[in-house]
Amino acid sequence: MKKVCQDGANYDEACTSDVDCTGTNAAKCAGRKCTCSDGYFRKTTATECAAKVALDATCIVTDSAKDQCSVVNTECRTDGSESKCLCKATHYSDGNACQTSKKPEETCAAKQCVTHATCNTKSNPNKCQCNAGYTATPATTPTMCSGVMKVATLWYMLAVPIYVSMMSLIR
Repeated sequence: MKKVCQDGANYDEACTSDVDCTGTNAAKCAGRKCTCSDGYFRKTTATECAAKVALDATCIVTDSAKDQCSVVNTECRTDGSESKCLCKATHYSDGNACQTSKKPEETCAAKQCVTHATCNTKSNPNKCQCNAGYTATPATTPTMCSGVMKVATLWYMLAVPIYVSMMSLIR
């Protein structure tokens, strides 16, 4: 009797060959258990296999399967109102793959620089430059742009509205 990895019935059950795991969900026998074939992932909300999702294609952000995106260095996250397989924050899309973001002072093109950096098109050649308020760190062979985030103190947050209210009363 064949074990069919379909609708979650026998996913993760013992097998001796791929024939034991044939089904519509592209299952194979690996490590003596039925698993998903290459190009498929196990959905966490069910025990079935589903086709991996291409770069910039719609994915299910609520599915915690880390391998649902087909391109290396991507993750499923919300972009505006849609959930898509997008490059991780440390990478940029070249249209087909996710490349490692360019570090400060590296030659670049638009949208290729690390977080808090922009490609300076006025330099020759174009180079990644940290945005205002950020500095290249570490000092030798920088890998990122760091900055101090300014946070208002509680005193300031309470005093300013009171001061503004008092000024409006004086007028």
